[in-house]
This record gives sequence, C-alpha cells and structure tokens, in this order.
Amino acid sequence: MMKKIINGIVIVLSIILIGFVMISSIIPNIVLNVKVTIGGFVIPIFIIIITMIVEIKKSKDAQEKSEIRNFWLKALFIIYCLLLITILFLNNEYRMGGFQNINTFSKEHFETSNLIPFATIIEYVIGVISNDINTSIVIINFATNLLLFAPMGFFIPVLFQSKIKNIKQFVIMIIILTLIVEILQFITYRGSTDIDDIILNTIGAVIMYMIMRTKFAKKLLKKVIDISE
Repeated sequence: MMKKIINGIVIVLSIILIGFVMISSIIPNIVLNVKVTIGGFVIPIFIIIITMIVEIKKSKDAQEKSEIRNFWLKALFIIYCLLLITILFLNNEYRMGGFQNINTFSKEHFETSNLIPFATIIEYVIGVISNDINTSIVIINFATNLLLFAPMGFFIPVLFQSKIKNIKQFVIMIIILTLIVEILQFITYRGSTDIDDIILNTIGAVIMYMIMRTKFAKKLLKKVIDISE
C-alpha cells in the first residue's frame, strides 16, 4: 500500500513539474529560463531514478524487480521524449534565438538550411582557428548535438531489445529519427535544418550505445538496477 502511495506521489509531482514547463513553453511571449526548463525535467528524473533503485533493492522477487524496472524505465523514456520535444520545438531560450523574423519557406528560410555533410562542422572549425567564431559557441553547439540523442543509446537497446538487435539496426533507427526531427524543424522552422545535426546526433547516440555494451556499464547496471544482458 505504501509503495503505491509513494509511486503515486512521484508520478503526480512529475506531471506537475513537467506540465508546468511544457504548458509555459506553448504560451505566446513566455520564454522560460534554461535552468527552469531543465530543472522541471531533471527533478522528476532524479526522483524516479532514486525511487526505482530503492524499490528494486527492497524487492526479493526477480519478476517483481523486472516489472519495477520496466515501469520506471518507460516513465523515464517518456520524460526524455517530452524533454526533446520541449527543447527542439517549444519556446525556450535556446530555440528562440534568431528564427523569429524569418518567414517559413521564404528565401531566407532555405538559405539557413544546410544539406552538405560536414559543411557546418568545417565552417565552425575554420571559424575557431581564424578567431571569427567564439569557441564557447562552437563547443556548446557540438556538445548539445552530441548529447541530445545520446540517451537513445541507453533506452532503445533496453526497452526495444527484441526489435533492435545490433548496432546496424540502431544506427538506421537513429538516422531515421533525427531525419524526421530535421524535417519537422524545417516545416515548423523551430531552428535551422542542418544535415550535420543528424551526423552529430547519430554519433552521440552511437557512442552511448557502445558505452552501454562495455563490461563496466553492464556490471554497473546489474549492480544498481539489477539489469542483465
């Protein structure tokens, strides 16, 4: 009974915090601070992870442990997907910079798109070398694109292991997913459409996928949330 009450509190608190961020992000003329936006998701994620670990450690039944783990991992995956939607498509400080004054499908709209692989990456590198671009901007851009889809390298193999059985299938899925995101961003113009974003997003996800296949990661997952291969 106590377990259900605690789970209910965790779920309600998560809905309230995430709901506040997402609702605020769709209201015109309201742009939440980055810390508020991220905090609205990080707090529920932290609470859920702690709750999952405690419940798994307390349980003595293997089947019950599996059910607890799957339930909370699915909840975390949903929260992560909502965070992606918020960052990529809703109003926030990162998304609102520089795209408000250009009409969708205008000449300027197409000019801001890049379909040449590595063109933007090379431009950034040259800009840093020649001191034409602030190094911190380049680092933040690269880091953001590498990290944005990195969690997919954990969630997809764990939650969809019956469908995604090898790295080839995983890479194809990530490319399709990031391509859909770029197409939607082009249509909605919630950011610049750039094939280099697909490249960096895929690299980040693959790096995480490979990390999760290491002996250390498998041993850690087994110890923390009792997840086996």
